[in-house]
Amino acid sequence: MCRKIYIIGILIFSTNLVFGQGLKFGIFFDPVVTWWKSDVKDVTAEKVRMGFDFGISADYYFSKNYAFATGISLFNMGGTLRYMHPDFILQTKDENVPIDPGTAVRYRIKYIKVPLALKFKTHRIGRVVYSANLGFDPMMRISARVDFNDVKDVSAPKEANLFNLGWHFGAGAQYSLGGEVAFFGGLTFMNTFTDITRPAHDGITSNNLSFCIGVMF
Repeated sequence: MCRKIYIIGILIFSTNLVFGQGLKFGIFFDPVVTWWKSDVKDVTAEKVRMGFDFGISADYYFSKNYAFATGISLFNMGGTLRYMHPDFILQTKDENVPIDPGTAVRYRIKYIKVPLALKFKTHRIGRVVYSANLGFDPMMRISARVDFNDVKDVSAPKEANLFNLGWHFGAGAQYSLGGEVAFFGGLTFMNTFTDITRPAHDGITSNNLSFCIGVMF
């Protein structure tokens, strides 16, 4: 663990040497509220689910008030789908399971997310700077687990597409803690416009509302 932290520190220091003062890093942990949508007549999306998104952000300011925003995070979200058609087969890691009509399947999916966005901020007002950003969210699935009937926490990587893509809009504020360090908070809405689940039942997308909490340095 210490070796990994040391390597990350060296990478951050080296990047700062290349980009100078225009590069700002952040660490964040965002609670996320997720609700899925279904465009399939015999599949119903149910319930709001809580998840989280945490990782490292990086803003490169190419002018005083405008930046290219990116980073990397672990995005954990899920949803519940109720299948009404009689021939649905759930593909778990170890077997294919026939699902009776009316069965609800709960999905929990983890992605690696690398946002690509434009960010702009206001001039400082006292200790506060307001900002907004708009961009895209490429994601790669790293795990997918499901619950159904009395079966809990089963690995089902084939049930979720490997790649997903969304767009987001966010707004928030940074409060200076002195020097280059600032606390930030805000809200971000993200919508996925590619299918979450496998091609056998396309038409499942997701809305997500993140409560952004972190520190910039």
